[in-house]
Amino acid sequence: MRILLVEDDAMIGEAIQGALKNASYAADWVKNGQTALTTLECQHYDLVLLDLGLPGKDGLEVLTTIRAKGNSVPLLIITARDDLNDRLRGLDGGADD
Repeated sequence: MRILLVEDDAMIGEAIQGALKNASYAADWVKNGQTALTTLECQHYDLVLLDLGLPGKDGLEVLTTIRAKGNSVPLLIITARDDLNDRLRGLDGGADD
């Protein structure tokens, strides 16, 4: 399984990528929304783990762009945001969880 991790925080990104690799997943890590979109155009992924608080294009923008392009890759939002409106916008925007 090939996973794209989109996370700008170095400590969190390193921990998640390391845990995924230890579990035998192929995990690519990008640190901003625009790079995530470019990477998804060039490579097939089985899952995207997407942070919302990204530099440049934020995670919700990235999510809506992915879905607008017809990409139905399973996508999980990973974020420190705990606002109900953020969660609802993510799910309404096409996140799987």
